[in-house]
Amino acid sequence: MPQGKVKWFSSEKAFGFIEQDNDNDIFVHVTGLADGVTAIDKDMLVEYEVEQGRKGPQAVNVKPASAAAPTAEVVEEVEVEVEVDEEVEAD
Repeated sequence: MPQGKVKWFSSEKAFGFIEQDNDNDIFVHVTGLADGVTAIDKDMLVEYEVEQGRKGPQAVNVKPASAAAPTAEVVEEVEVEVEVDEEVEAD
């Protein structure tokens, strides 16, 4: 799935453009945003699919790249045993 950076997007105008790796901008309409995505912000890294629109290629199923591929943090649990020598002094 291609990725790009949002060049601009206007919720009022209901469209915007995404900068692609090949230096060509691709049109995105508000209806091309993925389910649950209501807007995208300038300079946001997004993932999208390309479909043929009325006037040429357009981005669809657009979603933030971080939402598309969440990184799993691996945490290694280390069990540590501590030996404590207790000396009790008797008075």
